[in-house]
Amino acid sequence: MSSIIEVAIAVPLNKTFDYSCAEKVTQGARVRVPFAGKTVIGIVLTHKKISEFENLKSVIEILDHKPILDKPILDFLFWTARYYHHPIGEVVATALPKNLRLGKAAKIKKTIAPVAKITQSNFKTNTEQNHAIEQILSKKNIYQGFLLHGVTGSGKTEVYLHIAQAILNDNKQILVLVPEIGLTPQMIARFRARLKTTIVSIHSQLNETQKLDSYLLAKNIEANVVLGTRSAIFTPMPNLGLIIIDEEHDISFKQQSGLRYSARDLGVIRAKQAKIPLILGTATPSLEMLKNVMDKKIIHLTLTKRAGGASLPKVSLIDMRQNSNGVLSALLIEKMQHYLGQRKQIMLFINRRGYAPVYFCTQCGWSAQCGRCDSTMVYHRSINRLKCHHCGGEEMPQHTCLDCKQPSLEVLGYGTQRLEETLQSHFADTPIIRIDRDSTRRKKAFSEHLRQINTGMPCIIVGTQMLAKGHDFSNLAMVSILDIDAGLLATDFRATEHLAQLLIQVSGRAGRGVEQGGVMIQTRYPEHPIFNYILSNRYTQFAGKLMKQRMQAMLPPFSYQALLCANAKNKQNAEDFLHVVKNLLNNIQINTVEIWGPVAGVIEKKSDHYYFNLYLQSNNRAALHQMLATFHAHIDGLGLKKRVRWYLDIDPIE
Repeated sequence: MSSIIEVAIAVPLNKTFDYSCAEKVTQGARVRVPFAGKTVIGIVLTHKKISEFENLKSVIEILDHKPILDKPILDFLFWTARYYHHPIGEVVATALPKNLRLGKAAKIKKTIAPVAKITQSNFKTNTEQNHAIEQILSKKNIYQGFLLHGVTGSGKTEVYLHIAQAILNDNKQILVLVPEIGLTPQMIARFRARLKTTIVSIHSQLNETQKLDSYLLAKNIEANVVLGTRSAIFTPMPNLGLIIIDEEHDISFKQQSGLRYSARDLGVIRAKQAKIPLILGTATPSLEMLKNVMDKKIIHLTLTKRAGGASLPKVSLIDMRQNSNGVLSALLIEKMQHYLGQRKQIMLFINRRGYAPVYFCTQCGWSAQCGRCDSTMVYHRSINRLKCHHCGGEEMPQHTCLDCKQPSLEVLGYGTQRLEETLQSHFADTPIIRIDRDSTRRKKAFSEHLRQINTGMPCIIVGTQMLAKGHDFSNLAMVSILDIDAGLLATDFRATEHLAQLLIQVSGRAGRGVEQGGVMIQTRYPEHPIFNYILSNRYTQFAGKLMKQRMQAMLPPFSYQALLCANAKNKQNAEDFLHVVKNLLNNIQINTVEIWGPVAGVIEKKSDHYYFNLYLQSNNRAALHQMLATFHAHIDGLGLKKRVRWYLDIDPIE
């Protein structure tokens, strides 16, 4: 006798689909079904006695006899779909490795043996670390969130490892999230050196077979530790006993396309549903987590001392208003020579890849613009191309100005490539290691760069945000931060919070050995108030000042926001669509929700599409979500919907 099953299919529709099935099939299994004239893979959500539809199509094939998604992970995905107002079919697809979405067999190709031999640490935990370990383990059988707030180099990883071992001793699994792929090998190496168990990683640089193997090993409880980036939050782990989110403040935990979820925030929900502790580690807590501490939703644990007796680096400013030597001031070059003479390593941080951000005419002021975006083209000298970092477009650089026809074209500003070239002219005999998205495209290139640095050889490291957090280079004596003034002038209300976090995280790479390190920040705004706090390592006080400002303005974390973005090749269609949406939202008449816009995006045109935004804000999260749910119920009646692409971003950060 046929039964009726409800199936989630990865389509942008806020609905599920009913099918008849002649065989027995379990909730969470994959089925092959007919849909819109083709065959697709769906996930069985539930069994139904009756359907509101007649003449149901039949399931073509049952792919799994055991569920791919168990009930706890399905409940987690349902919560995710409701909170982010995203189709359940696409949420389920986000949680599955590509090979499972394609209908391939759920079989492990290559098993991973547990670590046979571990290294006993000779590192002695201090009083603060012991207190944190005891506090967290006292809650190991219930949900409790902990903000582990430790200065850079304070031994947060050591706390993670002690707690992880205790959880493993109870035969439980552990999920560890890090913000960047570059941090994953380093963290895995530390965990494998200390924990006698099977550890797998999940991140986007693995091939599809490796991702599926890691997923299934965790699901089958053959791997007890999963360490990965944001997508790892969806990994099924039936015996989950602990979630660790390292560098919780990092915006990389927010997905910026498709399902726009925050892995950090979902980590809180998953820990609550599983009734297990959650550790949020950072040296620079986000204001959202500090607000949760204020509201007594999570417990604040602090590590105020660097591990092993190391001192925090001495931070100083270089006033670039008096500098005429380009990107490197005379004082900075002198300091670099001093540390290199002591056979130390130096890191120069500049958050811009490429050779130069502007290619312009010295006669008339013309600059190379992307034809598809409202942005300048960045010059990449190594390939002699102008590239747009928004749409990926490339073109050959001109030899004469397109406006005045004069051969007076030059580059302006510095990226990592030009900085590397400039350094070679000053330090010809010193190895220079550049780490950015361009230099690490080749497989294993990043790990090879890290291997070179970790030998301790004297060198100059040039890097972007890829090097801003987590890395522990024992011979790195000095860090210099270049060209950060744009962050002081940004219009985004989160800009100063993110800049303070970045400055402290980058500074924290220096002086992790016996000797005190140095940090030099080049700026044309040395009087800016942010530097008073950075120079004296008073991030908490600075965050407190920002919290007061946010509370007065009723901005997050003291309110809740959503962003509705529409884009279209026809500029008027995008703007008109949001005007129609705004009228719909106003008719819902929830007075506690403010609606702003529509306004053009910060970059209005990208990839030949015009972007417009509508912002919603409320002090009442439930009211905001009620309005969004009502909007979704009526979206199909909007005629302009078919002329635009649109998305909804809950708790936007950009």
